[in-house]
Amino acid sequence: MSVVDEINHFYYRMALHELQMMNGSDAFSGLSYNSLLYLNVIDVTEDCTVTKLADALSITRSAATLKVNDLVRQGAVLREQSQADKRVNYIRLSPEMSRAMRLYDKLFERIEERLKDQYTPQELSLFEEILHEISRYDWRRIQIE
Repeated sequence: MSVVDEINHFYYRMALHELQMMNGSDAFSGLSYNSLLYLNVIDVTEDCTVTKLADALSITRSAATLKVNDLVRQGAVLREQSQADKRVNYIRLSPEMSRAMRLYDKLFERIEERLKDQYTPQELSLFEEILHEISRYDWRRIQIE
């Protein structure tokens, strides 16, 4: 298989795993796959606000606000007013959703343990560099011809 084939296969397996997790967990009940994308961004964005969320997803603030309101209603997200600036509201995962999202960490920790058994530290370091390079790529630059 080529690198492209392997990346596509990895993406397919991750998407399938996410959908299976969503279908097998009450925490994700009623949430769409699109909602999971928002939750992932909120989870990894430090001091996440609607503006940061909108910027990360290249959508309008009003669209992000509508989705956040929906996630708040579903109990997946909480709003927290900044103590330093009362005009700022942070958005965070609810405790239940945060616990559910930690399932990803457990999966990746298991993968890491298996990889440590199969590869040298140098090989794993190279793999980390490759993953870092892939994640840094600006996907918006791709023009479909």
